[in-house]
Amino acid sequence: MKNDYFELGTCNTICDVTGFKVKRSECMVRWDGFVCIPEAWHPRQPQDFPAVINPPPVISDARPLPPETTNNASYTPI
Repeated sequence: MKNDYFELGTCNTICDVTGFKVKRSECMVRWDGFVCIPEAWHPRQPQDFPAVINPPPVISDARPLPPETTNNASYTPI
């Protein structure tokens, strides 16, 4: 279809991807700012957004403290 007809509120433009002459109202804007026809439009790739890896949990002390003795007489500091 020839795009040299008058349509109120729109203009002719060139698709940035294909180079076709189309009406601006038929175009879409891609994530990278290109104005293109719907056939040339595609969403942004998920690989552009790397996954955020959470840091591993921090273990404060792997060994528990020895049980407290109630009889301090057996304990003699050096």
